[in-house]
Amino acid sequence: MRPPCELVQREFLPVVRSKMARNLSENGLSQTEIANVMEITQAAVSKYLKQPISTDLPESAFDSLVSSLVREAASMPANSDSLVKELCSACMSLRIGSHICDLHQDRVPSLKEAGCQICPELLGGADVGLAGQAAVLRDMIDAIGFIESISGFEFVIPQVRANLVACDESADSISEVAGVPGRILLVDGKARAHANPQFGASRHTAQILLWAKDQYKNIRSCLCLSGQPPVVEAARTVGFEITELHTASKDVDSIIDAVDEIKARRRADTSNPAIHVPGGVGVEPILYLFGSSALDLGIQCGKIIESL
Repeated sequence: MRPPCELVQREFLPVVRSKMARNLSENGLSQTEIANVMEITQAAVSKYLKQPISTDLPESAFDSLVSSLVREAASMPANSDSLVKELCSACMSLRIGSHICDLHQDRVPSLKEAGCQICPELLGGADVGLAGQAAVLRDMIDAIGFIESISGFEFVIPQVRANLVACDESADSISEVAGVPGRILLVDGKARAHANPQFGASRHTAQILLWAKDQYKNIRSCLCLSGQPPVVEAARTVGFEITELHTASKDVDSIIDAVDEIKARRRADTSNPAIHVPGGVGVEPILYLFGSSALDLGIQCGKIIESL
C-alpha cells in the first residue's frame, strides 16, 4: 500500500522547497526572510540551502512551478494561501498522467499492470462523492461570508448561538453534513463563524436537516435562529411556512416526532419550511429554517433582519 502522496512527501516537496529557497536566496533574501515567505523555520531554510537535491523526477517537473512560486511570493501579502494553491495545483497536475504518475507506477509496477486511474478519477472530478462535498463546502463558505456581512445579526442569534448546516442529495449520515464547529458567534455586533465549515461538525442541527431532506423536496440546508416571537413573525413575513410545536424540547427525536404528528401543516412541495420549537424551563425557543442551499438561507436571514 504505497499511495502517491508518499512520493510527493519524499521527493516532490523537498525539491520544490530546496529550489525555491535557493532561488529566493539568489534574489537577495536572508534566511529569515525566506523562512517567513515559505512559512517554515530558519533551520529548515538552512538545510534546504545546503543539502544536495536528489530525485528521480525530471527538472521539467519543477522549473516552471518554482518560477511561478517565486513570482507569487514577491507579489503577495504574508500568510497568503496563493503559494499553497499554486503548489497543490502543480502536484495534482503531475499526478494526472504526468511525471509523478509515471514515477509512481514505475515504483509500484502492480499499479501499471492494473491500468491505475485513481488520481484522474479523484482529482479530475469523476468521483461524485468528492465533487459533491466540494460543492457543499463552497456553498457553506459563501453563505457564512454573506451572514458575516449582515448588520443586525444580534436580533436573530439565540443565546446558544446560531448554526448553519448543509449537505448534498446523497447525504444520509451526520458525517456527510457540513456544519460550523463551535457555531456562529456574535463578535462586536457582527456574526462570526468560530471556524471553517467541516463535515460532521454539528450533530443536533445535522440530524434535523437529514430528516427534513427526506420530508421536503430540494431541502439541503438548515439554519437555526432565535425562536423569539418577532423573529418567527419576520420569518413568516418573508415566506417561510412554519410548523409550530406545542412543547419545548432540546431532543432531536422529540422534535421530529412532534412535527410528524402535525400532518396537516407539512407539504412535500413546500420550498421554505421551518420549525418553531417554543421555549420552556431551561429551554430556549429556536427557529429552524430550511432551504435549498446554505447561501439561500443566508440571504433569507438577511431579509428576516430587514423585516425586523
